[in-house]
Amino acid sequence: MKKILIFLLAAATLAAFASCRKTEEEDKPIADIAGNPTVTLAGDPVPGTGDGTYGETPEREGWEAWAELPAFDYTAADLSKYVEVGNYKGLSVTKMSETLTDEEFEDEIDTMLDSYSYYEEIAAGTVSEGDRLRVDYAGYKDGVAFAGGTGVDQEVVASSGTGYIPGFAEAYIGKTIGEEFSFDVAFPEDYGVDDLNGQTVTFVTTVHAIVTDNLIVPELNDAFVQEHFTYSNTEEFRIAYRETVARQKAYYVNSQMYTDLWQQVLDNSTVKEYPEDAVHKNYADQRSYYESYASYYGTDYVTFLSNYAATTDDEIYASAENYVKEDLVMYALVKTLGIAPTEEEYADGITFYAEYNGMSEEEILNYYGEDSLRTSVLWQKLMEKIAEDAVITEG
Repeated sequence: MKKILIFLLAAATLAAFASCRKTEEEDKPIADIAGNPTVTLAGDPVPGTGDGTYGETPEREGWEAWAELPAFDYTAADLSKYVEVGNYKGLSVTKMSETLTDEEFEDEIDTMLDSYSYYEEIAAGTVSEGDRLRVDYAGYKDGVAFAGGTGVDQEVVASSGTGYIPGFAEAYIGKTIGEEFSFDVAFPEDYGVDDLNGQTVTFVTTVHAIVTDNLIVPELNDAFVQEHFTYSNTEEFRIAYRETVARQKAYYVNSQMYTDLWQQVLDNSTVKEYPEDAVHKNYADQRSYYESYASYYGTDYVTFLSNYAATTDDEIYASAENYVKEDLVMYALVKTLGIAPTEEEYADGITFYAEYNGMSEEEILNYYGEDSLRTSVLWQKLMEKIAEDAVITEG
């Protein structure tokens, strides 16, 4: 759903705790709170082959121009023309307990430690059939690196039939760890990328290590805390971490309740007519997003949707309609219920989202955009109002 601000509890907790970590690595947001489209890849990029079969993409002539359409003004439009808002009063919902139990906290500790786990590696020797490897590789066609052909610290199983182009994984067998070497392979004729179909390319690669099946999970002790966080001992860390987890659970529980209520509101509401420009603009924004991914992987939009994103153009268009339906219902209710957050409430909401994601306010504004964040705050205030009239059962 577009407006829902729900995060996975463990991941969100770790993100919120990121400011306490000792690291120079840039933390990335762990969830899209503003409803921006995200891509979940269904297959490996080059040198994987992909196996989607989603058919042809409908021709939507002039879709590029849709991205230039002005944003639909939901606040000025007569929304009764487009949507009939159903019942939103006295809805029934079950709400989980906000209390963080000792068992839940220990589970979160285990999850946190799991995030620092790693497989033991062997940094010397020769690669054998079936070995799992950590490698770097770079693919070249006619001496020029091709899109999607470069990987750093990638896992490769040195065996045929593992999803790579024929000859790629097998080329590592017998090689020495730490050795840089090169080999040639040919892409299948029907690979799906015009510049690579049937073409012979060269990969330059280095095996860094053989990855064993021995998973090492660190212990929570003073040494671990001092290495990864800014606390001096385990007790200090546990106190601070429990406060964070408790705060995250409370937010998660309320967000889940709002999700359930919002779904009921949407199910009770009916779109009479879609504002076409709003749907077209949303579709164009999403399609541009996927088109850019396709370009990055050196393929076309249709092939990318089929082989990598596990979706179709029709599904993308349908999701654009769903986004617009949510906007229609939300703004109609905002007007009906007189929801009007103050500038201070908007600012406080954005500050909270930043802290929740382990980002600075500047970072979250740059990532999501102020309009999207303000929309999220508006939706949050709307759901708080709807929850006041709901029949809430503690579960």
